[in-house]
Amino acid sequence: MIEVRFSMGILKECHQQKLKAGFAGHTRKTNAPEYEKERVNWVVNKDSALLIGALTADILWDWMYIDELWVDKNYRSLGIAKNLMKSAEEYSVSHDLTGLWLWTQSWQAAEFYEKLDFVEFARFDDFPKGHQRIGFRKQVSFSGTQPGPKAS
Repeated sequence: MIEVRFSMGILKECHQQKLKAGFAGHTRKTNAPEYEKERVNWVVNKDSALLIGALTADILWDWMYIDELWVDKNYRSLGIAKNLMKSAEEYSVSHDLTGLWLWTQSWQAAEFYEKLDFVEFARFDDFPKGHQRIGFRKQVSFSGTQPGPKAS
């Protein structure tokens, strides 16, 4: 008998391993690139201890996914977020990645990413209700006939 059970939280380790093995088997069977995710991050400290900014990201295949970008409210408008994004982009270029991508909310920093030449690729209305979830990407490596970066 097959049954479906609902649970919340992280899967049991044995279930997670089974999923991973299943995906890996399918990947090999279809000659797709191996799924490998590497976590990278940059932190900004004041006086060697106080965290005032951070950028966390995952490298998935040839793209960097910006997971979190945060700057303490007392240190905003100093260019810290811009410098963190510049560091992530420089890392992407130096590691021959195709580009960077991220999600933000309509009440957050859409204009900030546009100023950094990120291009919107998706928008979900009412996520949450009354707001939008916005996907941005920036290609940093180009091959063939793909368009170059957006002109400033």
